[in-house]
Amino acid sequence: MKRFSLMSLALVFALVSCGGGTQYRDASQDKGSREWGPKEIKMTVNKMVTSMHRFLKDEYKKPAFIEVRNFRNKTSEHIDTKMLTDEISTNLIQKRIKFIDQSLTADAVAEMEKGMTGMIDPESAIPVGMLKSPNFFLTGDIRDNVRTVGGKSLQYIVVTMQLIDLRTNVVEWQDRQEFLKATSKGKISF
Repeated sequence: MKRFSLMSLALVFALVSCGGGTQYRDASQDKGSREWGPKEIKMTVNKMVTSMHRFLKDEYKKPAFIEVRNFRNKTSEHIDTKMLTDEISTNLIQKRIKFIDQSLTADAVAEMEKGMTGMIDPESAIPVGMLKSPNFFLTGDIRDNVRTVGGKSLQYIVVTMQLIDLRTNVVEWQDRQEFLKATSKGKISF
């Protein structure tokens, strides 16, 4: 009985250790799937970064301070919009476009106030008046339309992004990325 238990345990261990595993792949080589994934993210990021950078450098030609605001998922599936906007902002920052992060403003103001009390060495105190305000909000949304045609599920996805000038509320730049995904409906069998 003890021998049977040891053999069973060894068999289970062998199956578990041989059956699993993690494989890493290049996200840019993703072929796409039924769900929103790396292919859609990469295509959207490439298009939006190229288009927005061209607008800011060739047409706007002034320092831009962008804050990401209200990027919404209005599709029928879960899409992490923060992942998309983070990748866009990372790519633009690498191209020397500035982004504003308001999440630490209260902490920065508290440090400035401490510096004004005289408790902080004046050489290292944060000076008042150095914070930057955004001159653009980056907004947008992802929408889809899903329908069935000829036994295939068709999902039309549109990602729209805008740069809105905060002084005027004018949409200064806008672009979109479209996807039309056709997926065969699987047959149920027993």
